[in-house]
Amino acid sequence: MFDARFWLPESINSMAEGTDQFFMVLIWVSVISLLVVLGPMIWMMFRYRASQDIDRSAPPSHHLGLEIVWTVIPTAILIGVFFWGATGYTKMVVPPTDAMEIRATGQKWFWTFDYPEEGIRVRASLEADEERVKNGIPPGLVVPVDTPIKIVGSSADVIHSFYVPAFRVKKDVLPNRYTVATFQATKEGTYDLFCAEYCGTKHSKMITKVSVVSQEAFAEFISKQSEESDKPIDGATVFNTSGCAGCHAVVASSGGIGPTLHGLWGKTETLVDETTVVADENYIRESIVNPMEKIVRGYSPMMPNYSGQLSEDELNALVLYIRDLSPEKEGAE
Repeated sequence: MFDARFWLPESINSMAEGTDQFFMVLIWVSVISLLVVLGPMIWMMFRYRASQDIDRSAPPSHHLGLEIVWTVIPTAILIGVFFWGATGYTKMVVPPTDAMEIRATGQKWFWTFDYPEEGIRVRASLEADEERVKNGIPPGLVVPVDTPIKIVGSSADVIHSFYVPAFRVKKDVLPNRYTVATFQATKEGTYDLFCAEYCGTKHSKMITKVSVVSQEAFAEFISKQSEESDKPIDGATVFNTSGCAGCHAVVASSGGIGPTLHGLWGKTETLVDETTVVADENYIRESIVNPMEKIVRGYSPMMPNYSGQLSEDELNALVLYIRDLSPEKEGAE
């Protein structure tokens, strides 16, 4: 009870350092606050009950010193909690530049994990995990030990939540936008992964695992899955078959009816209302499904709305393709 291990499993995420201590501080601050506030209330309830023979003719109106104390101390505690919490939160949502990216898509009632660099896709559910264990394959999300991981989450239907207690990570995955979580597992093993947002009748069965394996075992897993698993949808194919190429250039030397996509990622765009926006994943996605929301200065509002025309997989593939259009890329594959 006096240690985080009473409430939570062992933490194996190096990026969550200090989280357990922060958790216990919050527990004790809450307990002490309860006693300090509720204790005197209970005492006064009995001390000044109606049957007590106490002079009530001149009750005190206020006590300046007491008022200062109960204002200053809680304020100082809240400021400390805010800065401690903000520091830990930043460490767990801002991934290192060398982090391995994995795309996590929640859907009733399973997870899909895409490894863009490795070109593999893994679907995870209770049934799929049981089958993989029978075949000697690590279940669920498979990651190498001592490697920073960037999880880019989205949802194909309703709100889900990527929750791994052993990593101290809980991140909602939402329809029509991307969220980011990061971790670095320090110990090999198999750990529970839950959906922590109610998402329908089979929410309680949306359970899988995170398998933390050695670097060698991970390389073997990738090699085997490259031969046997489904492949993520090709973003270049979606781009060319959805009519995008008719208006948008993917090379620096070409113009188009719409803004060029060459080198767009990370660029600051100026909009028609003179505001600016950084071209990140959420901006690119919004520009596909709701193009009238943010119109780049110098271009007409004529792009069709692709909401409902592309599946979640196609949207993710298209966003990744546009993101990876580097200055060195000469055209669509």
